This record gives sequence, structure tokens and C-alpha cells, in this order.
Amino acid sequence: MNGMNTFLAETHIPGTETLFSFTQGCQTEDDYVELTTGDWIMIAFLLAMGLLISVSTLIDLYQRFLNKTMFADKFLGIVQGFSAYHNIRKLFDTRVSSESFRCINGIRFISMTWVLMGHTFMLFIGPPFLKNLFPMFSPNGPVSTVAMAVIWNAMDSVDTFFLIGSILLSYLTLNQLEKSGGGAKMWLMFYVHRYIRLTGVYLVIILLHMTLLKYLAYGPQGFELSQQFKACQENWLVNILYVNNYVSMDCLGQTWYMAVDMQFFIISPLIIYSLWKYPKCGRIFSGVLMILSTSYPMIKAYTWGLKPGWDWDGNFNDVYIKPEGRFQPYLFGLLVGYYLHQTKSQKTLRLSIPVNTVIWIIAGLLGSLCIYGIAPYSPVSGNVPSLAEVVIYNGFNRLAWSCAVSWVIIACIKKKGGPINEMLSWSGFIPLARISYVMYLIHMTVLIWHNSVLRDGISYSTEIFIFFVLTNVILTAALSVVLVITFEMPILHLEKLVFALLGVGAMPKAKRYIKAESTKNTKHDS
Repeated sequence: MNGMNTFLAETHIPGTETLFSFTQGCQTEDDYVELTTGDWIMIAFLLAMGLLISVSTLIDLYQRFLNKTMFADKFLGIVQGFSAYHNIRKLFDTRVSSESFRCINGIRFISMTWVLMGHTFMLFIGPPFLKNLFPMFSPNGPVSTVAMAVIWNAMDSVDTFFLIGSILLSYLTLNQLEKSGGGAKMWLMFYVHRYIRLTGVYLVIILLHMTLLKYLAYGPQGFELSQQFKACQENWLVNILYVNNYVSMDCLGQTWYMAVDMQFFIISPLIIYSLWKYPKCGRIFSGVLMILSTSYPMIKAYTWGLKPGWDWDGNFNDVYIKPEGRFQPYLFGLLVGYYLHQTKSQKTLRLSIPVNTVIWIIAGLLGSLCIYGIAPYSPVSGNVPSLAEVVIYNGFNRLAWSCAVSWVIIACIKKKGGPINEMLSWSGFIPLARISYVMYLIHMTVLIWHNSVLRDGISYSTEIFIFFVLTNVILTAALSVVLVITFEMPILHLEKLVFALLGVGAMPKAKRYIKAESTKNTKHDS
């Protein structure tokens, strides 16, 4: 370090910023890390969960293969929710109701891989990994190509999450309002279930980062994991209160999205209920909110102009991670969900083939313009956009993207999707979509760990980048399956048990295989 500082001092150019080197971390894979009280508590929790899941799995397997009538339904209903065997079958079960919006599964997982690809690139390009960093970012380098806009302009991938989440929320809540009328109990459960659904596995992952993550903080870049460990110890509370986008983003920085989504969720009943109870007023209210949410990033863009810190997707702190800057896709999704609810008896759109084709072309062009339309202003092009272009793009990009993706969803649901619907509705996307939430929570940690253990620098190439992306997707998905089976599904099952004991829900039903096997044997005998 001293030698590097001496070199930097001797080569310093007067009038430029003085550079210094300093130690980020020095833990190696062989270093002994002392267990703290928090570590032991976390280990005890993991052992307790492991014991619960193991015993439940053995009981479930016993009734499945040895004695199908030994255990009472009530007992089995309690046990099976913790059984790894039961939950694995449930996770990978691709049978869905006819009313489910299957195309959303494909959109959700593709968007997740898009986010992961963008973050892989973001971490991949940092020193000391790349030997050809400067050629890569030269005006004629790989980043300058139009195709690379899907990487450095990948922010619309998160807007897709806002959109599809609010579509499902609006549609399902309106169905529930139609059935129950929307009493106090419904709205109480509306918030309680959502908080438990998101926070259970989220908190476990944060606790793992606060304790045992430090044992993975080795390698040349291991200090980045150490920083995560320290940040989560200091800021875990703001994360589970979903205010980290206003207070601190140091612990699991990508979860700013979780905070914004929860903030949208809290106010969503104002819009959903008004659309259901007072449709005309609800539509006017939504229109006013859409105008305001479009005006905000435009005003911010005009105020900032082309100052440092502003990008095509807006200033990070004032727009990108704040609800007032990201409301357009969420609000648009609520309106799409309302439309789907209003037209749920209409199984298909009454469009001729030519008209349907034209709309698909328009939607494709609109989505492509959102991503590739600003390719001439790539980070290495040297081209500077006008203030008007920045203002217009910040105001209408997310709205245009929401229109394009919403058409894909509506067309697929209403049987006008053709081969695109067949692809997005592929049954293999169902379990992948189920693990996408946990994938989002842990993918940055997987990427940082993957980078931290690199021992040598590499030269960038498209092939190597694709290999990194595929590796990170597979690692993240595999780890997510484990976390879903061991934490997310058991926690949700525990929620059902608690609600049943409180009298606000039914006890989970046991899964028996007698009928299914009897049917199978009958078919075989015949």
C-alpha cells in the first residue's frame, strides 16, 4: 500500500485530484473468525428449523409411502407445511387454475434475469477484474454498440415488476371486494398478510447477512461482503420498516424496490376502492395521479438540467428510488387490473388479425424505443442530449414502457398473444416465477461473492460475460430454491396456523395421495 501511494504521489499531475490507496480488507479463506453471540443464536435458529423440517418431512414421507391412514388429517395438515417433500412438490407443481394469468410468470422471470444481467455487468466492469477496461469503454468498444443499450439502460426491468405486481393486486383485490364487500377484517388482513408474506424470508436473509455472511467475506474483493455484513447490523430495522429508500440503502441496496413497492401498496386501496365503489370518480382520481406522477420527473429533470448526477432514468436519490418518481407503472398496473376485472367475462378481444398485428407492432416499437431509442447517447458516445430530450424521456419513458408491456399481458390473457403467449405461458416458468422474489433479495450477494473470490484479472468478451450471467442465474436460482423450501414456505404456513388459531382463517388441509393413486391404478388395470 505504501509503495502504491508513493507511486501515485510521484506520478501526480498538478491541478488534478490527488489519489490514495488504502486497505479495504485483508481476510483470507483460512482466517479464523470468532463466533459471536448473534452467530450462535442464528446457528441455533437454523438448527431448529432444520430439525422441524426434517421431522415433518419424515412424517410426510411415512404417510405418503408406508401408512397413508396413520395420521389424522388435522395433524398432517399442520406438519405438511414444514415438510421439504411437500413443499418441493408444491413449488414445482405446474398445475394452475384456468383464471391464472400464466403469461405473467414468464414476464416476471425474464425481468428477474434482466435485472441480474444488468447488475452482473455493473459489478463485472469494475477494477481490478478487467484488463481491457479502457478499450471496452472506448467510443468503438463493446459498450458503444446499440445492442448494449439493453444492459446500461436496463432500468425498465424494475418498472415491469411494479406493473405486474399492481395488475395482480388490483385484479385480486377487486375480486375480493366483489365477494366480501370490503369490511374492516378484509382490509386488516390485506395489510397484515402482505407484510408477513414479504418480510418473513426477507428478515431471515437480513439476519444471515448480519451474522454468518462474514464467513464468506474472503478473496481479493471480500471486503464488499464485509461491508454488507456491517451495514445490515447497523440498518436492518429501516429495511423491515420499508423506509430504507429514505434513510439508508447500505443493507441489501437493491431492496429500495421493496420499500417503494410497499409504500405504493399502502396507498393502493385508495385507488382500488374508488375504482370499485365510484368508478367515474376513481377514473378521474387515477387520471389526476397519472398527470402528477408524469409531471414530477419532468420537473425534476428540467430543474437539474444536465448536471452531474442526472441520468436518463433520473437522479438516483430524488427520482429513481423514490415513490413519487416511480409511480407511473404501478398506477398503470392498477388500471390494467381494473380493466381485466371489468372484462373478465370477455374471454377474447374482438380484433381482426390485421388490427391485432398492427397493435403488436406498435407495442414492440414502443418498447424498443424505450430501451434502444437513447442508444446514440450511450455512456461512451460523447454525445450530449438536449434538455428537452431529457425532460421528455424522463416524463414518458416509464409510461410508454408500461403501455407496451400491458398490451402483451392483455393480449395474452385475451387470446391474442399467439406464439408469444405460448412462450410466456410455458409451464416451466411457474416455479421460476415463484422463486423470483427470493432471487431478487439475494442476487446481489451472490454476484458480490462470485466477484470476491476471483483471483486473477480477465479480459472482457461477450462470451465471458454470457458465461458469468448464466453462472450467476443458476447459482442464484439454486440458492433461492433452498431458501424458499426452508424459510419462505414454512413461514407462510406458520402464518396460516396462527390465523387459524386466532379464528380468522381455516386450518391447512392435509394432502392425501390415496385418491390420485387409486385413479392411476384403475387406469393401469384397465
